[in-house]
Amino acid sequence: MVNSHSKYQLIKHLIDKVAQFEESVPAEEMTMAAFVSYLNNIDQDGALPMRKLGGELEDNMQRAGNEQDMQIAILVTFMNRYAKLYAKKVLQNSPLSTADEFSYLIVLLTHSSLSKTELIHKNVHEKTTGMEILKRLLKQGYIRQFDDAEDKRTQRVAITEAGKGVLFSVLGQMGDVTKIVTGNLTPLEKNSLAYLLRKLDHFHFDIFMNERQTPLEEIIRKKMNG
Repeated sequence: MVNSHSKYQLIKHLIDKVAQFEESVPAEEMTMAAFVSYLNNIDQDGALPMRKLGGELEDNMQRAGNEQDMQIAILVTFMNRYAKLYAKKVLQNSPLSTADEFSYLIVLLTHSSLSKTELIHKNVHEKTTGMEILKRLLKQGYIRQFDDAEDKRTQRVAITEAGKGVLFSVLGQMGDVTKIVTGNLTPLEKNSLAYLLRKLDHFHFDIFMNERQTPLEEIIRKKMNG
């Protein structure tokens, strides 16, 4: 027979964690997803240290800034590079040159058409970079362009049958890329990470769309300091 005291220990422990969570976050952030993320991280803080990057002066550098923020920025950058490395392996025998070309086609596959600007913004690219990608796709015949019916100054693009063909030829392997990118995370950890990355994406995409020309100091003042 289970002792009644031990039977409810987990519930008591959970209540304590809820109380700690409520003290540590603003009321508007008290969501179930945020609580799950909180539980997933509080007991693992420092359990897996960041691999050594710096040298004998690293401690001085860390004292000069926010170590945790710096680690997150570095690790997000590294994850992007890892993903590009795996995508490159898949695309090396494909007519597609880069993961960006794949990304543009996969977005177009879900739309009847998009303006060039809309497609570029959805992929979080500057106009010059996006236009170069579109030029390559147009030259290869994977997309077609045409004037917008309502605004002749705007050009729209749509995926072609050739584009669909090359896209589907690598779709399965690119699915393997997404699997290895999430690596050794458990399903719960994947849920937590997805929530946190979506939260960051909403924050940064608003800046990308509306504050691109704003000096960084002003963005920080408006977005970080209320």
